[in-house]
Amino acid sequence: MKRIVITGANAGIGLATAKFLAPQNELILVCRTQRKGETAAASIRLIAPRTPVTVLPVDLHDFASVQLAAMHIQSKFDSIDVLINNAGYYPKRIEYIGQTEKTLYASHLGHMLLTLLLLPTLEMAAEPRIINVSSALHWRGNAQHFFRQIPGLSTFQAYADAKLANILFTMALNQKMESRVRAFALHPGVVATNFDRDIRGFFKFLIEAAKPLFYLTPEQGAATSVYLANAPTSAIQAAKACYFANSRPTQIQNAGATAANADDLWQRSYEVLLPHLSQAATI
Repeated sequence: MKRIVITGANAGIGLATAKFLAPQNELILVCRTQRKGETAAASIRLIAPRTPVTVLPVDLHDFASVQLAAMHIQSKFDSIDVLINNAGYYPKRIEYIGQTEKTLYASHLGHMLLTLLLLPTLEMAAEPRIINVSSALHWRGNAQHFFRQIPGLSTFQAYADAKLANILFTMALNQKMESRVRAFALHPGVVATNFDRDIRGFFKFLIEAAKPLFYLTPEQGAATSVYLANAPTSAIQAAKACYFANSRPTQIQNAGATAANADDLWQRSYEVLLPHLSQAATI
């Protein structure tokens, strides 16, 4: 039995992933609110009544909220086998926190903080791994946009930038970690979830028209997350890849996905997060 932490586990791909993994594992559901998390936990217990399920409310924009969740996990559990950073965020509008667009906070910085805080607990597991849910839209991301106010930035571009950040963060983890913990990023497919609820205009019309024809179900979209959570580390590492789609190694489609950009994102993110990190989480 593995102990698995899943962010954004109350709906869409996150909930589908939790349901697939529930029968033989212990789950820690990290959700935006306690109510949504408990509803998800109840649906999981219907299909896997013996599965231990813990619900933790976390707002990934709020670093204090992330810290409290990490402290709770570390105090209650001696090890974690898998951390699935699944929670997604599509902005209603462009907003900045200082010089940083809010989507980067929710999709990257919050997850990076949670990951660093939980690293000591992950290192206690037999085959620990970190799984970051990205998107094929990372190809539109621009690493030069990070930590800068960009005039005319669209919500779509902000989302693509954050998805590129997920991949660069994965690359940086593997570059910097000397432990047995390995990190993987993935594209879940084009999935019919409610992540696009805040999209407006003609783009929203195109999405709704395409859903019945081209979109995967959340269950189909969860397949690669489930594969990476279950597969032996040796089998995944044999592929010598950090990015997966359709449960297979896949080429990263962005020329900006370089070791230098991964290191730059890491250093600049680390500066933002440092006041919120415990000494045990420093690398």
